[in-house]
Amino acid sequence: MKKILFLKSFLLAVFMNAQVGINTQTPTNMLDVNGDLNVRKELRTGGTDLLKGSAGRPGDIFHNNSEMTANDWKSIKIADGQGSMSLFSINTVADQTGLTFTSPNGATTPYYDGDALAGNWTVLPGTADTFSVTNMTNKVTFSFQTTVQKIGAGSASFACGVFVDDKLKAVRTDVLLGESGAYKIFNLNATLSDLTPKNKYIVKVACIKRALSSTTLGIGRAVDPVYLSNDMSQSVLTTSVLQPY
Repeated sequence: MKKILFLKSFLLAVFMNAQVGINTQTPTNMLDVNGDLNVRKELRTGGTDLLKGSAGRPGDIFHNNSEMTANDWKSIKIADGQGSMSLFSINTVADQTGLTFTSPNGATTPYYDGDALAGNWTVLPGTADTFSVTNMTNKVTFSFQTTVQKIGAGSASFACGVFVDDKLKAVRTDVLLGESGAYKIFNLNATLSDLTPKNKYIVKVACIKRALSSTTLGIGRAVDPVYLSNDMSQSVLTTSVLQPY
């Protein structure tokens, strides 16, 4: 009989105060929980006495704001092709120093993943940057752009590569044709997947000469200022890190 009277007293207090506190004797809201909350099933918002609230859709996030009349769910748009990845970090560096290649010719042999940053590879000094990875599932995208120009009527071939921790991870070869003073835009885009989580990977862009045919080749630098300036020919590297949210 005492238990029944206690229950009635508790319910009466709830209805009269209109506020319930769990682990607190001074609730400040309709339900005031001072501690952890474990929800075993759906969390619904915007319900009424007649209708269930919305539990959201897969991939939605809970949207809460004090200025809203009711909380709701928001859908996060992910770029096509990236699955459930979201942007973790992005950074852009630029270089106007550039480099110049002259005769004799360099080697025209192939390049391989993991080649060391050594020999005739020359780093564009302003393209050195760092990035970090914190999740085993990731995509790291490198976007490099520069301008190449030559002096002399012959062709000039070269290669530029992206090095991570001084190991070659992406490379592209190209050749510049035309009269003396000719120039072109060079682009290199590459994506690495599932790098080992690590703080401060070091990324650099380096270039190497191949066959110059008695020409002078400038990469990220104006070697003939009549047709090009250093501002126009600068090199830019953007590094983006995508990880699951």
